[in-house]
Amino acid sequence: MSGPLTRFGIAVESREQRQEKILAGVIASVYRQVPQSVLGSIVGAVALIAVLWQTHDQLVLNAWFIGMLLESLARLRVARAFRTAGSEVAQVRRWARRWTVLAAAAGMLWGAAGVLFFAPEQPLQQLLVVAVILGVTFGSLTLYATHPPALFAFLPLALLPLIVRMLLQHDPAYYTAAAVVFAVFGFTTFLARNFGEAMFESVKNNYENEVLVAQLMAEKKIAEDARRAAETATRSKTQFFAAASHDLRQPLQAIGIYVSLLRKRAQGPLEPLVASLSSAVESLSKLVEELLEISRLESGAIQPRIQQVLLDDVFRSLEQEFMPQAAAKGLALRVRRCGLAIDSDPLLLLRVLRNLLANAIKYTKKGGVLLAARRRGGLVSIGVWDTGPGIQKHELDRIFEEFYRGSTSRGQEKGGFGLGLSIVKRICSVLGHPLVVTTRPGTGSVFRVEVPLSTVPRRHERSRAHVLESAIQEIPGRTLVVLEDNEEILNSLTKLLASWGADIISATSFNASLMKRLGVRRHVDLIVADQNLGNPISGVEAVFRIRELVGRPVPVVMLTAVQGLEVVAEFQRVMQQRLARHPHLAHAIAASRVEEPVVLQKPTTPATLNKTLVDILSRSSPKPVSVFAPDAAPVTEDREDRVS
Repeated sequence: MSGPLTRFGIAVESREQRQEKILAGVIASVYRQVPQSVLGSIVGAVALIAVLWQTHDQLVLNAWFIGMLLESLARLRVARAFRTAGSEVAQVRRWARRWTVLAAAAGMLWGAAGVLFFAPEQPLQQLLVVAVILGVTFGSLTLYATHPPALFAFLPLALLPLIVRMLLQHDPAYYTAAAVVFAVFGFTTFLARNFGEAMFESVKNNYENEVLVAQLMAEKKIAEDARRAAETATRSKTQFFAAASHDLRQPLQAIGIYVSLLRKRAQGPLEPLVASLSSAVESLSKLVEELLEISRLESGAIQPRIQQVLLDDVFRSLEQEFMPQAAAKGLALRVRRCGLAIDSDPLLLLRVLRNLLANAIKYTKKGGVLLAARRRGGLVSIGVWDTGPGIQKHELDRIFEEFYRGSTSRGQEKGGFGLGLSIVKRICSVLGHPLVVTTRPGTGSVFRVEVPLSTVPRRHERSRAHVLESAIQEIPGRTLVVLEDNEEILNSLTKLLASWGADIISATSFNASLMKRLGVRRHVDLIVADQNLGNPISGVEAVFRIRELVGRPVPVVMLTAVQGLEVVAEFQRVMQQRLARHPHLAHAIAASRVEEPVVLQKPTTPATLNKTLVDILSRSSPKPVSVFAPDAAPVTEDREDRVS
């Protein structure tokens, strides 16, 4: 059997096996009807005996009636044995043969009645005999028609003797009656055969439906298990990247701050070297951020943010990143700027082009690589050309599969794991950017990404380097509290803020030493804190305790790897807890509600941090008025417990 049933397992059965199972269902339906059929036969036999008792040989009547009782009892016993044994497929043929034998016995008894009790001299009784025999025959139609061998064992034996007995009368009237009964016999046979086929199809459909339902339930269970496993894997992956996010961002933040300090002090021939180092650190930070965003994108956690992208900026960044790699291999990397603006997600598009360029340089041994863009109507075709070994045509569909490496790349050292092009294809699908590949083995390959041309006026931006140099502003005379559990980041951040003229009170956590220093210097202009401080007191909790110590809602910048929404939610939760514990602080807490923290994600650039601090400090009052009532001083009886 072929078609959609194949995938549900029905086609794996042989035709004989399926017939056996369907026959088992048919025989089971037959034996379920035995009690009703026995009742009908006994009622018909009693009616016949009652009519003939006075006119026929009572010994013959009793013998025939005893035969009917024995046949009925045999049917009941066989039906009971069938129900006890169960409808085992292996034994179904034996139960079918038993039923055929019982049908033949019943047919012979009723056929004998037609011969033994035929009385031409008593037309009324004769009519009743014919009526009873025909009635029992029609009444047993549904019982025997279900199984054709039983039908053809019962029906001829029940009616043909009566027809023969009529023909032996050699009377035209009986010839007519015989013809009528024979016509009834033919019609009954035809009707019974159609009824049997319909019953067989019904049982077959029920069986196939049961198989389908069982298979669907099994497949549903498998799908549910797979879905749960995928959800578990996705949660584990998300948790892993959340932890990796924090661990990767911490050292990158420290490196960025140290490079900023070095850039401020570098002079003479060191300036170009420091500038290159700063650009490399910025690229590394962006790469880490993109990797984390890609992981969330693949799990469906984020969606692309489409905006206007200046291709020249993208090309400039890629040229700075890949020019040293190409030069180290003796390749010529050419980048043709086009002055076009497109609509895309800059991070995801950069990830696509970075992977394509990395592959082109990796697998090209001589010649060069070209990155260019060309306008084609409302689209911009961004292409990466190389003079590498090319791709075999039969591999074009497989190069985007995970962990697949083409035959031209298998001899390469450090050839990667075959995930780059898979990620490229996935990102292009999410962005809705068609990806086209053309290749000629031995000559090279071209990967083209079709991107919509931006329809809004092109924006003009200053270069990032210029912004970095011009955006830093001094913040002299400002007192800042800095909380960071990583001592390396704390030291670098303290030096950076001090270089801007700020007075710094730093600590790795909210501890007794910090409380002592805050007690001496009650005035604080701003708090810079990490959320994860490595002890039970989180950054948000520390912010509220510092505010209580200084007596005012000090502005806060949370410099952390934790997601911003989580930080704000934690801030609101701690605020509600404090209000529940200290109702007399309701006025102060209500006033501080508007002072929710500004969240900066690690790693951030010194320019971004400086701009954030300057904006906040410019909005804060130079002489803040305390909103805490005199009795709203922080509770100190359990201070040591809270600090420990």
